[in-house]
Amino acid sequence: MESAQKLFHLYGFQQTSVDEILNDSGVTKSNFYYHFKSKEELGLEILDRRIKQYETDVLSQTLEKDLLSPSQKIDNFYKKVKTFHTDLGCAKGCPFGNLAIEMSGINENFRTKLADFFIRWEKSIQDCIEEGIKSGEFNNDISPQVMSQLILSHLEGAIMMVKTHRSIEPLTNGSETIIKILKAA
Repeated sequence: MESAQKLFHLYGFQQTSVDEILNDSGVTKSNFYYHFKSKEELGLEILDRRIKQYETDVLSQTLEKDLLSPSQKIDNFYKKVKTFHTDLGCAKGCPFGNLAIEMSGINENFRTKLADFFIRWEKSIQDCIEEGIKSGEFNNDISPQVMSQLILSHLEGAIMMVKTHRSIEPLTNGSETIIKILKAA
């Protein structure tokens, strides 16, 4: 699982063969097919695990953290995302965004799983924005639903630019601008 997750993130799902996963992990082909009927089944299992990990380690620790103000939640969320991509050398992109671009047009199982996750992610952002509007921290002139879509869309696009330019600057500049928009009175 770890080898496949690493290789899928680095090279993409379609560009990674079962043989490459087996070579990297040291697992035999018979053992692989005992646990998984196909590479797709393995990929969907990895996606499920990545989603659960992201929801636990990122969303619940930032945007959904009750003890933080809405501004702190957004700040911590962006810091966590920037740290993740900086630690990767700004080279691999978002595992979810990469997979969505690669697979959503050709595999309904991946598309629906990713769409459901992105909806939950947007909802976490939206709830934070709504809380910020109620507390007076955030601008109430912008729809929380539209703003959450903008934030997630910007994030995925900025991460693509981070990967392309090998620089965290697109994410940093964009997140600072979004925070200014949220806080504008």
